[in-house]
Amino acid sequence: MPDVPLNFAWEVAKAGHHWVETHAMGQSPDVRWHFLTPAHRTGGGPFRVLRYHPLSAFSGLFRNFAATDPSLDAIKGFADRYGLLGGNLRRRIVLYGQGRGSKHPMGFGEHVDGWVNEILIMRLAVDLWESARQGNADYLGRMISWTSDGTRVSINTHPELQRGQLPQQKPAHVHRAVIADERLDQEILARFVPGDPIGPALHCMQSLINEHLDHRASPRLLWEANRDRLGLYIVPDGLIGALWLQFARAVERDARFRQCLECTTWFEVAPGRGRSDKQFCSTACRTRAYRKRQAEAVRLHREGRSIEDIARELESDPDTVRGWIERRGAS
Repeated sequence: MPDVPLNFAWEVAKAGHHWVETHAMGQSPDVRWHFLTPAHRTGGGPFRVLRYHPLSAFSGLFRNFAATDPSLDAIKGFADRYGLLGGNLRRRIVLYGQGRGSKHPMGFGEHVDGWVNEILIMRLAVDLWESARQGNADYLGRMISWTSDGTRVSINTHPELQRGQLPQQKPAHVHRAVIADERLDQEILARFVPGDPIGPALHCMQSLINEHLDHRASPRLLWEANRDRLGLYIVPDGLIGALWLQFARAVERDARFRQCLECTTWFEVAPGRGRSDKQFCSTACRTRAYRKRQAEAVRLHREGRSIEDIARELESDPDTVRGWIERRGAS
């Protein structure tokens, strides 16, 4: 099947996004809450968007999403860079104060609770996956619990899901606390080693991915680029569906990820995606890091440090450090 998510296109508002306190259509106007909505250009003018392909541009985007701090500022920062989540998070809202007289225009926004819950549930699923791959039974044992007779295994609520992250926010939840019970899930229970948390953790991760892909990614017959034939594609209904689909395909490939040393963006390190010891997500980040090392070498030299000391601190060699200092005209 074609790797359709890599061709998934999405839009980002060029003017960024902002939080508005309002209510969705069909809800009481007396209770207002935070909705994230695209911002318009200062001084008016047409609403402009940047169209891009997020999953081909950012191979570890679902990891970046899971690592996002569930705060208003961090959520806005993610949206400003990658766009709103779309899908079933999109709501029609009233834009108070943006119309004339008593008339208030309508717009679209995404509720803060939806963002926070999606972040924390994906973080839990990623945490389960990575811990299981690493064989970290001690850590998983604090979340996965067995009954003494081995007839039931459950997942305890992840620490970050036990409470709301923002004032008045309801706690997120794991959809199914009981992973398997002998009375209802004998076939599933038989796959696990009693007392071992790794099998149940992977099963819970699988269930979370499937639940969040449900109704968010569906097969479609679409024309190929040259329009000479129809192809079968899996199409996400928004960025959030694409993120869960990217996660699912990473699990399928047993993909490995690393954080860029310069910008901390997660990126995939895998066959066909460049060197396995790659430390930066892009050429731009590698260049910025290199220039920072040069500038640091010059600064340390001006403070009186020897070439050899600078080389050791910057994990380089004396000849390279000497060249950096000479090219920058340091004395």
